Amino acid sequence: MKILRHASAIWSGPVPTGTGSMTLGRSTTIPFSLKSRTEENAGTNPEEMLGAAHAGCFSMALTSILEDAGLSVGSIETSAKVTLEQKSDGFWITEIHLITRGSNQSCSNDEFVAFAERAKNTCPVSKLFASATITLDAALA
Repeated sequence: MKILRHASAIWSGPVPTGTGSMTLGRSTTIPFSLKSRTEENAGTNPEEMLGAAHAGCFSMALTSILEDAGLSVGSIETSAKVTLEQKSDGFWITEIHLITRGSNQSCSNDEFVAFAERAKNTCPVSKLFASATITLDAALA
């Protein structure tokens, strides 16, 4: 099975003063700018979107692993801290730290931690960050 999802972005103007928007699927549009990438509480940015995708994917993977083990699942809450770092050759996402908490789980804390580690290594977004083939179709309009 292969599923294709869509997202897009548009940027207008020079980086210091320009603005952009990211569209998720067909309806959710989120504005962003240099200020939203470099200042606290100035709106969202691509790094936060990646963090949200990772947290969501991880939570679903962990739930699936718990269910596959025959366990009753309560709720899973996950946040992601994404570090954007400037290096000599440009900006890099250097770290993603997942923080997850399970409520009303039918397993011990040690079991939950082991299942979470497995989810961290197997969710599709984790796999993407580990290694990915990136293709490009570029042309002038």
